[in-house]
Amino acid sequence: MLEHYVVFRPRPGRERELAGALTELSEGLAGEVPGMTDLTWGDNTNPSGLDRGFTHGCLGRFTDREAFERYWAHPAHERFMHVLDDICEDRFALDYTSRTSG
Repeated sequence: MLEHYVVFRPRPGRERELAGALTELSEGLAGEVPGMTDLTWGDNTNPSGLDRGFTHGCLGRFTDREAFERYWAHPAHERFMHVLDDICEDRFALDYTSRTSG
């Protein structure tokens, strides 16, 4: 399973706009990408004080690299990427193949 995790730091006052863009992304991808098993997003509610201004996170799960590439090239993802530089002052992504203990 390939997991794609992204956190977002929106420009001041643009949190609602970011949430709207994430909603559009998830609705535009629903059932559209073979091999994408899950796409979740939400507000950062971590109480530790280590948020560094990152207000939202998004996690996509894919059966393999090819499924991730289909997601990357999907029109809904391309539209999302187009608006992010305007909405966000920073973001970072982490992709990994998930492992389990045992």
